[in-house]
Amino acid sequence: MRLKDYKKCPRCNTKVALNEARCAGCGLIFERLNKVTNRAGKLALKRKEYNKVIYVKKLPPDVNKVKLLLFAIFLGFLGAQYAKVGRNKMFCFSIISFVLLFIYTLLNCLAFIPKWIFTDKYIGLILIFMTFPSAFAVIFWFASIFQIIFNRFKVPVSIDEDYILSEISNSDVAKDIINQVKKSREENEKAVKTKQKRKYFCANCGMYVKLQKGDYNCPICNERLRNDEDE
Repeated sequence: MRLKDYKKCPRCNTKVALNEARCAGCGLIFERLNKVTNRAGKLALKRKEYNKVIYVKKLPPDVNKVKLLLFAIFLGFLGAQYAKVGRNKMFCFSIISFVLLFIYTLLNCLAFIPKWIFTDKYIGLILIFMTFPSAFAVIFWFASIFQIIFNRFKVPVSIDEDYILSEISNSDVAKDIINQVKKSREENEKAVKTKQKRKYFCANCGMYVKLQKGDYNCPICNERLRNDEDE
């Protein structure tokens, strides 16, 4: 088969046929990717349940592409796009890079800072190295913008149980199940009430009488009609 007839598993990057329902490498069921959210992914990362998290390029339903792109354009150097989806390592790297660049710029702007420190063999070298992470942060900033535009930006997701329950509760199958449960519950309650109040024939007075649960004697002639074993 041709290369375009294959897709990559988002968990293990194994190439599988487009019509395959399960990854041959890790066993991921692709249908379950329709029931994932970024909210559940961030919660799993917070709980350190890394085995439940998958990084996907297709944005989940709770991530708005336009908002994410605006975050990347205007606050991307601070890593806002990474913070929004829960990629905390990239967010921390962006923040640290910004802080280092800010310190370097501030030292250059302050008049009482002697300029010789920037040309010093050791101090100057350290200050220059402070700007290196900023260069990478800028590259990641612009790269993330293009990744979001062309649907290549990876977002951590996980199966959202609340989302699945809400989807199921709105389906016709769930409504039928709920109706069946209600009907069964009503029939059980009716059977319990019927069992609690039964008709007994009294041979002494020749009448059918109804006895409540816990009653044993005929209410007319006080003849004993039930035994404890009838309970």
